[in-house]
Amino acid sequence: MFPLWSQARFWGLVGGWALLLGAAVGYFVSIPQRAIATIMAFGAGVLISALSFELIDEAYKRGGFDSTAIGFLGGAAVYTAANWFLGQQGAKHRKRSGTRAPS
Repeated sequence: MFPLWSQARFWGLVGGWALLLGAAVGYFVSIPQRAIATIMAFGAGVLISALSFELIDEAYKRGGFDSTAIGFLGGAAVYTAANWFLGQQGAKHRKRSGTRAPS
């Protein structure tokens, strides 16, 4: 129906306008820190999930269900344990700023 270059231009403009609209909302609207953190955490989770599904599919094709499940659950356990350990050592405050930062 439309040439491929025209479709690419249209979707590029749609994506560009979404970016500009988001920037305008962020500039003019006061958004609570908790809401920003929630949105960023959701976006990071989506990206990690997309990557994980790609890797798990390939691992399943090459190694089967058992190897994939053991590797996935083992990696999740190691990550969780490391995150907990670092939090106990004071790393949970590493990104705080202003008056909320520990001395």
